[in-house]
Amino acid sequence: MENINDYKALAFFDLDGTLLNAQSQLDQEVIDGVHRIRENGILPFIATGRGHFELDAIMEQTGITGAVAMNGQYIVLDGKTIYKEEIPTSSVQKLLQASEAQREALSFYDSHGYWVNALTDFAKKAYAYTHMPMPEVDATRYLSQEVNMLLVLTNQLSQVDYYKESVPELNFFMNSPSSIDVTNRTTNKGTGLLHVKDVLGFEGDTFAFGDGRNDLDLFKAADYRTAMGNSVSELKELADFISTENTNHGIINAFKHWDLM
Repeated sequence: MENINDYKALAFFDLDGTLLNAQSQLDQEVIDGVHRIRENGILPFIATGRGHFELDAIMEQTGITGAVAMNGQYIVLDGKTIYKEEIPTSSVQKLLQASEAQREALSFYDSHGYWVNALTDFAKKAYAYTHMPMPEVDATRYLSQEVNMLLVLTNQLSQVDYYKESVPELNFFMNSPSSIDVTNRTTNKGTGLLHVKDVLGFEGDTFAFGDGRNDLDLFKAADYRTAMGNSVSELKELADFISTENTNHGIINAFKHWDLM
């Protein structure tokens, strides 16, 4: 469509636990469904904690051309970066000190890829969970390279409070069983949604689909909110509709509920 406001709505999709199946891949019915809603006037976006550089295959299969990546820290549209934030080096160093005291590894994300300061046994498990390639190890690259997002590689939800107290200028939320997502304090998927609307000058409705704690702010920013059946309880409390699990036609049932297909 030539005019963005010819679209009925924008739809923002989390990936793991939402758009993707248990193998972190797209089922054919989901691919077909995303194409179908676009034909019906809904412009789809990815909204994920992953880096934009990890999304090429998903975007090619679905025809999605925009992504709120790294939990709002990095946003791309039609192959161009339309917004990004750097995490200050001083904050990264404070987080490193806090994580080393807990013997927990950090993962660093920039515009090209990711790396870790130590490839611990748990770090290997964390990347196996999302079916992603093992990261390179580099303990000092952050000193010369922009860092846009971090992960604390841990399976302890209680560590969120520890890190919030240690580095209060950053935001921490347990997004998967194996990691805590780290962004600047004022940045999240919800601010990413608002940046997209602002850049496009879009005035219509927005839909959000998710399952995890990093989707809470996305839901707060969206007009219509769908939680997968496998979602955390906090997200279900914010949802307008709770679908079936992502492994049980969750996205398709949501599309049917909202009459998007």
